[in-house]
Amino acid sequence: MHIALTLDYELFFGRQTGTPDACLFKPCDALIRILDAFSAPAVFFVDASYLVRLREFAEKFPHLEQEYLSLVSHIRELEAHGHQIQLHIHPHWFDSWHDGHQWHTVIDRYRLSQWSDQDIVTIVARCTRELNQHLKQKVFAFRAGGWCIQPFAPLAQPLIDNGISIDSSVYHGGGASSQAHDFDFRSAPSAACWNFDRDPCQAVDRGPFTEVAISSLRVSPLFYWRFALNRLFARGQRHRPFGDGYAVANSRADLLHLLTHYSHMAVSVDGFKASLLRHGFNNARRKQLECFIAMGHPKSLTPYSLEQLHRWVHELYDKGLYLSGYRRPAPLPANTTQAPSKVVHE
Repeated sequence: MHIALTLDYELFFGRQTGTPDACLFKPCDALIRILDAFSAPAVFFVDASYLVRLREFAEKFPHLEQEYLSLVSHIRELEAHGHQIQLHIHPHWFDSWHDGHQWHTVIDRYRLSQWSDQDIVTIVARCTRELNQHLKQKVFAFRAGGWCIQPFAPLAQPLIDNGISIDSSVYHGGGASSQAHDFDFRSAPSAACWNFDRDPCQAVDRGPFTEVAISSLRVSPLFYWRFALNRLFARGQRHRPFGDGYAVANSRADLLHLLTHYSHMAVSVDGFKASLLRHGFNNARRKQLECFIAMGHPKSLTPYSLEQLHRWVHELYDKGLYLSGYRRPAPLPANTTQAPSKVVHE
């Protein structure tokens, strides 16, 4: 089995974005200290749209230039340390603005699908170019902001044009519908990876893209009641996230569904969700899946979730297993049908 730990490298998008120091630098440092003990790599999906806008506003507000340079330095250090950098885009940054003191977040166009086809072409090109100029290894994998990868068709050619052939946004059974989030993965295959063409939830043997699905778990409403109670009553530092911002709220309908129905969640290292990390991995091994992809966000890590992560990684390496990153899938022969090629380092 091929195993990857993936982190969405981003700020918050609610009424307060938080700071790079608390949301990115400090939690990443804590995470890397754990991984270093095993010489284990992670994959960081960097929100390049934030970098683009930060650089633009640094021209108007010079004090933001140091923030931009610090982020670029940190990303380069992560790559130099053996971690992989890939592309993440939250397009709402192009509507959001900085007044010299703080960001004003606008989420009216949170999803790429809410932008025109030409805007999508421009956004993908600008974000890829921004990120690639800081890296030794160019990006070739993509994760949509907030999992909002649908509809995919307007994204297909811009991704191909910018060297992107892997998507890792889908998790089996997932779904949400709110002002910001809108995705439905209930029709996605239960496999670990597959080729596709215009719909990442529809496997196509000779499709030009490979979906490397985030691993998922079916959970009962009881988990989300525990999750809510943990947030409400947790005391001390153990369950306090590193990040100092506020997330975009789920819709009431989505929250009610989670608290009253079985649902699917992405296997995560964030906060209390990390309590299911080992269970999710064991479930994937029992099903003999080809890949196990865990995800998370530096901003949402807690001392508790890092404890759970350390325990899981320790068990992996004790068993002779290891973490790895994505690799470009081999081109499919023009006139043959074959299963998706392996898409993580061996």
